[in-house]
Amino acid sequence: MPQDSLDVIRHKVAQTPVSAAPPPWKLVTAMAAGSLLEVGFDRDLPLLLVTSSAGRSVIDCRSGEKVARDYREGFDSDLHLETPGIGPLAGKTLRMSGINGGGLLLGTADGWMVESVTLCWPEQHLLLVEPGSWLYGNLHDRPCVLHKLAIEREMRAFGFSPCGTVLVLASNNELTIYLRDLPSR
Repeated sequence: MPQDSLDVIRHKVAQTPVSAAPPPWKLVTAMAAGSLLEVGFDRDLPLLLVTSSAGRSVIDCRSGEKVARDYREGFDSDLHLETPGIGPLAGKTLRMSGINGGGLLLGTADGWMVESVTLCWPEQHLLLVEPGSWLYGNLHDRPCVLHKLAIEREMRAFGFSPCGTVLVLASNNELTIYLRDLPSR
């Protein structure tokens, strides 16, 4: 009896070990972020707004450094999933992704993709899929090349910045940021 194609995917995901993102991605930071609620990227600068039950922070995605912080407790985005910026993002309203919904980009212009696969609820396997690959079968007769970045139980947001050079994994208590240079044309 032929094996179900979803069983093949489940087996591949289950057997793939957790590892860091491959080159050209570089780990910028993996920091504790207690009670993290949401994250949102600036459209123009490599800055990430992070909200938690203890306030808001702005993270520079190039260095992993906190460049602004406020301590307004219980901060949450509005019903439109937007939050006002602070520090270098003051005067801007950012779209947010996290506990209330929303979403980050799931793919880049040059073909990197992220996938969240639930094999055994509530664990989500967070995958980075290389350009030219597709999780659900062969694309252009090439096997899927994937990297399991984490297994999370309380994922808030997972995806790319608008320009595709930053990848973020945000759970209820940890924030991981990867950075890469854009490929030369």
